[in-house]
Amino acid sequence: MSQAMSQAMYPAKVKNSKQNHELSITQSIKKNLSFLISQDTSNPPREIKFTDDLFVELETFFKAQKFTVTMADFGDGHVAFYALRGTPKVLFNTHLDTVPVSIGWQHDPFTLTQVDDRYYGRGVCDIKGAAACLMTLAENSSQDMAVLFTTDEEGTNNCCIKNFIDGYDLSAFQQVIVAEPTECLAITEHRGYVSAHGTFSGQSGHSSSVHALQTNAIHQANQWMFQAIASAKQHQTVNNPAGICLNLGYIKGGEKNNMIAEQCQLGFSIRVPAGESSNDTYKMMINHDRSLANWHCSLLAPALPEMPSGNQLAIEFCQQHDLSQGIAVDFWTEASLFCQAGIPALVLGPGNIAQAHTTDEWVAIDQLFQCYEIYRGVLG
Repeated sequence: MSQAMSQAMYPAKVKNSKQNHELSITQSIKKNLSFLISQDTSNPPREIKFTDDLFVELETFFKAQKFTVTMADFGDGHVAFYALRGTPKVLFNTHLDTVPVSIGWQHDPFTLTQVDDRYYGRGVCDIKGAAACLMTLAENSSQDMAVLFTTDEEGTNNCCIKNFIDGYDLSAFQQVIVAEPTECLAITEHRGYVSAHGTFSGQSGHSSSVHALQTNAIHQANQWMFQAIASAKQHQTVNNPAGICLNLGYIKGGEKNNMIAEQCQLGFSIRVPAGESSNDTYKMMINHDRSLANWHCSLLAPALPEMPSGNQLAIEFCQQHDLSQGIAVDFWTEASLFCQAGIPALVLGPGNIAQAHTTDEWVAIDQLFQCYEIYRGVLG
C-alpha cells in the first residue's frame, strides 16, 4: 500500500473509531437509563428504602467497578447512596426521586421508550438521564470518581444533602457538579427559594361591631398582602423583570359574611435572585405584617451563590476545563447547599428544565452522550 493511500484511509479509520465509541457509550447509557426508569421513585409518596431493588442493584453495580459504597437511610424516603473510587477532586450529585406521574401519558412512564432522537420516561430529564451517564462513566473508565445519589430533592423536607455535608470531610473535593438539566451548560448562578405560611388571628363577633375592620383576621391578611405585593413590585428592574417572584398560593378563613373572621391562613413563595440572602428577603416580607401573625417557613433555601463572590472557584473551574457557561437560571437546585457550606458547586446536566415534570417527559439522546463526554473530561 502506498503512503498516499494510507494517508487517505486514515481519516476514515478515525471517523469509524469515533462512531464506534459513540455507539458503545450510547448503548451503555440506554441500558443504565432503562434500569433507572423502571424503578418507581415518585416523590410523593416517597416510599423509598435502602433495601429497594434500586439500591441493591446500584450497590452491586458500583462495587463491580471497584467503588466503595456507603448508604444511609434517614427514614420517610430519605436515602443517600455514596460511591467512591480512589481520591477524586470532583463530586457528582444527582437525585433519583421524581415527581409523580400525571395523567395523559402516551408512553409507559416506567419503560424507557425511544422515538426518533428522544428517550421518554418519568425522570429521563430530571434527572435519571444524568445518573445513567455517571453509571456509564463508572463502567467505561478507571478514573477516580465520586457519585452521590439522593432521593428527597423533589418536594419538601429534604435532608440527604445536609446530612451528607455534616457527616463527611469534603475538603478534598475541588468542585461539586449537581446534574440538573441545563442543556450541558455549566451554571454557576440560580435563585433561592422560600416557602412560607402565616396564620392571622382576629376576634370573632357580629359584623356590625365598630371593631370589625381592625379585628377581622381576613382584613389583617389583606393588609399584609397589599404591602407584600407593593414590596415585590419594587424589586422588579429592567435587568430583573421578575423581581423576587412573589406568588400568593392560597388564602382561607372565616365562617360567613355576617361574622368577623377569627382566623385566616395564607401561603406564599418567593424565588430570591442570586447574590441575595433568602433569609433576609423572607424576613423583609413578613415584616410587612403589623398584626403579629404566626409565621412558619417550610423551606428556606439559599441562592447559588448567596453572596456575590461566593462561587468564584466554580467559575475558575469552568475556565480551567473549557466548560461552556450559561446564564443564571430561575429554578433552584441543591448546588446552593454545597456552596453555602463553602464547597464550590455548579449545575450541569443533559436536557432542558422545560422538559422536566411534564407529561411524556423526554431527553435528547445526543445530549446524554455530550454530557457523558463532559463528565469524562472534567475527571481528566
